[in-house]
Amino acid sequence: MKADLIRLTGLWKSKDKNGNTYLSGNLTGIASLMVMPNTFKKKETEPDYIVYLKASDKKQRQASKGEEL
Repeated sequence: MKADLIRLTGLWKSKDKNGNTYLSGNLTGIASLMVMPNTFKKKETEPDYIVYLKASDKKQRQASKGEEL
């Protein structure tokens, strides 16, 4: 089964301003991935976590290219 998996990124554990734990990592030099708990969950059939894709800001893109800021 492991041969069928494609590694996208590593994720780091952080806390938001409300103390909720979330995972984040760079997906590419131009995008970041965040996995956050669904704090608005009302029914058991709703997801436990939600994945967000965010465009990296200019400083992150330059740093990933090894350019000076």
